Amino acid sequence: MPGVHAVPARFLTRNRLIASLSKATLVVEAAFRSGSLRTARDASELLRPVMAIPGPITSPTSEGCHRLIGERVAEIVTSVADAMEFVSAIR
Repeated sequence: MPGVHAVPARFLTRNRLIASLSKATLVVEAAFRSGSLRTARDASELLRPVMAIPGPITSPTSEGCHRLIGERVAEIVTSVADAMEFVSAIR
């Protein structure tokens, strides 16, 4: 809401709301601990499709995506065509 300050206590509620309003979630970058991971897990719990783009194994901002892919929470996306194909299959 306009004029409302970001308060850490509201982050989890915000992430769950984002996941529930979305038809699918695509994680482009995420640290090992991040709000993006929480949103992806919320989406998965809501049976929404989750996708993640892998990055360099040396990048801290790729750790979260690798974790989601490794735990089979997210489908791997390596191109725009992959993402478009995945999204077009969602009804």
